[in-house]
Amino acid sequence: MARHQRNTTSGPKIDRRTLLRWFGGGVAAAAGKVGGAPAGRAAAAAVEATLRIGDYFNIKSLDPARTLEILSWTVGHATYDSLVTFDGEDLRTPKPQLATTWKISPDGRVYSFTLRPNVRFQSGNPLTSADVKWSFDRVNNVKSNPAFFLSGVEDVQAPAPLTVVVRMKQPQPSILPILSSPSLGVLDSKLMTANGGDAGPEAKDRDKAEPFLHTQSPGSGAFMLAGYTPNQEVVLVKNPSHWRGAPKVDRIVIRNITEPATQQLELLRGDLDIATGLGQPQVQALRRVPGVTMKTTPAATTFYVLMNNNPQTGGPFANPKVQQAVRYAIDYQGLMEIAGAGAIRLAGVIPPSFPGALESREAVKTDRERARALLREANLGEVRGQITHAKGWIRMGVEMDLVVQKIQSDLAAVGIRTDLNGLPLITALQQYRDGKNQVGVWAYAADYPDADDYLVYLPGRLVGKRAGWMADANSATQELARWGQEAESEVDGRKRAALFQKIERRLAEIGPYAPLFTPAIPYAFRSNVQGVTFNSVWGLDLFTIGKGR
Repeated sequence: MARHQRNTTSGPKIDRRTLLRWFGGGVAAAAGKVGGAPAGRAAAAAVEATLRIGDYFNIKSLDPARTLEILSWTVGHATYDSLVTFDGEDLRTPKPQLATTWKISPDGRVYSFTLRPNVRFQSGNPLTSADVKWSFDRVNNVKSNPAFFLSGVEDVQAPAPLTVVVRMKQPQPSILPILSSPSLGVLDSKLMTANGGDAGPEAKDRDKAEPFLHTQSPGSGAFMLAGYTPNQEVVLVKNPSHWRGAPKVDRIVIRNITEPATQQLELLRGDLDIATGLGQPQVQALRRVPGVTMKTTPAATTFYVLMNNNPQTGGPFANPKVQQAVRYAIDYQGLMEIAGAGAIRLAGVIPPSFPGALESREAVKTDRERARALLREANLGEVRGQITHAKGWIRMGVEMDLVVQKIQSDLAAVGIRTDLNGLPLITALQQYRDGKNQVGVWAYAADYPDADDYLVYLPGRLVGKRAGWMADANSATQELARWGQEAESEVDGRKRAALFQKIERRLAEIGPYAPLFTPAIPYAFRSNVQGVTFNSVWGLDLFTIGKGR
């Protein structure tokens, strides 16, 4: 891994009010340009059907079997079809996509899907159940990050060309939402095999198709990949023979624009049609501009503080009393102001989009006297440490630098001294995934739209391991791990929600986390753009978007 970089924040600090004042003036100067672009640009817009989108790239791969990043999924959702999907912002109601119907066995272990007839890949090859099985087997056997989606699957069968049967190891109600993932989009197995694709047991070593998938998209989706320049842009063109009909735009260019202020200005000039990498100063400014629509959508994302439970990594932050002190030290109301309008204070790790989330009234309240008392009880002397974060990251419209600086200040108010370790996004993410954070400030976005995705916070699971928190640590963690197993296999909705709430309350007592808030995702688009929605799992649904002249 790349060496840690230290950010001691010795440079000048700019508060949100100053930022708003700066960009408010910029908007006033540029507002006159929104209603009409220069003559040459207006003439070009009358004859082209290109949609231009600004985003902050975090693409590691465009191979569905090798990616969990939201922008990769925006592209994947457009270029590949899955068995099921969700409409717009909805995260609760699976809808047909490649599967027109499905049946679930009484014991909750067998899912039988009937495929849509006459669907063809972009190559012209017919899409059959054999392609579904091949695609799922490849995800499972490549053994990259998305493989966990299928960890509960016993086998996938293709008994007839339009029938797919998924057998589970145990009941798992979340499998339907999971099957909506762009990582489980269906690939053209014939074209993939001809270009290095492998779905066999040795696919981890034998599959060589990732470079091919950075040049083409062998799917059945509404768009086709026409170009990908890492850290610069993705270009898509419409699939005129898509089974739902041709998309409303001919071409989409997604550009990597890391500065929110730059996205704002390019939107105002007409160089962008949609901006998705905005911060709160831009949100406030763009609400006042005619010709621009500013929207937010609830995020299935948990912002939280992680404290490493492994004493070798966490040092004093592995002490349960220090962890409790951190929870009581944080000024949550101040953080909500940074999070912006529409953000919701979290009592647990499950966002309110899902059954089983705790109500905000149960959240920990700031109590700095109690925090100081806990530190005295810990009897560790001065508590010092390091907070790792992705420097300059705008996550769901939230400026993470401001969040981290606020937490550093709050901890200092009770005597906890921390340095800030600001790293580039990809480097910071890798360190977090490797369990190397002493203290980290992160945002966990839903990998799939179901509450059991947040069981990753349990000891011994994905985020738990990153926090150095193992299921066999003690009797309390063992019990918590058992509750998680019960919740993910419970088919009764009410019982399932009650189990999630019981888990969250125990996590709030003994977990090495401080849940903060879930934000409202901001995005903006020009007035001649229609049909824009934002799903907090895969982002923009590019098929529904149209662009007027």
